[in-house]
Amino acid sequence: MGVVIVTGVPGVGKSTVMNAAKDYGYKIVNFGSTMFEEAQKEGVDNRDEMRKLPVEKQQDLQKQAGDRISKMGDVVVDTHASILTPSGFMPGLPEWTIRALNPNIIVLVEATAQEIAGRRSKDPSRLRDADDIDMHQKVNRDYAATAASIVGATVSIVENHDDEVDIAVEQFRKVLNK
Repeated sequence: MGVVIVTGVPGVGKSTVMNAAKDYGYKIVNFGSTMFEEAQKEGVDNRDEMRKLPVEKQQDLQKQAGDRISKMGDVVVDTHASILTPSGFMPGLPEWTIRALNPNIIVLVEATAQEIAGRRSKDPSRLRDADDIDMHQKVNRDYAATAASIVGATVSIVENHDDEVDIAVEQFRKVLNK
């Protein structure tokens, strides 16, 4: 099966869509949670604080998480193609991370900016920064294509529109060839 990476801007519903992978024997690993486990060892108390760390520190955490996940075998990795930091967009799949993970497929889960903004407003559990959602999705596409070209992975887009999660899940299953 290999590694499948699933990306999307915060609030797009990528975790909801990719949970369908569980039905096919894939283990789901959250890249940010793996990074946070590493960051906690260094005194970070809140997952949302990570994106405010110096870029060099975030890059180090990415390397550590990529190395850990690469040893897990067949997995679906829940992550971000880009992270909005105070200094701009940082690649979520930089060269060292994408080479360690060596995915077969990179999936971008997308929705309209209005749908994503509405979902974010209903999630009080996260400290979300305001951003230009359309621009963030474009940056994600660019970063995903770049990452895919490094390792020869395919890139697929799954549309997760409001009240159509079943359609998105079916698109994802087709991508997995299941």
